[in-house]
Amino acid sequence: MNGERVLCPFCGQDNDKVIDSRASDAGKVIRRRRECLACSRRFTTYERVEQTTRLMVIKRDGSHVP
Repeated sequence: MNGERVLCPFCGQDNDKVIDSRASDAGKVIRRRRECLACSRRFTTYERVEQTTRLMVIKRDGSHVP
């Protein structure tokens, strides 16, 4: 989640610790087991790589268009 805040789904606090991290779905997804430091409940988050590669067309005049 790259520095993004993760809110506890039970109490809404953003203070947690990661207990376990594992790759899944052939390494395309990171599964993180977290524990909220405010309410002590555990929950799971999934992180996926965002595909940002865009197809660009280079026109005859040299301009680039997505």
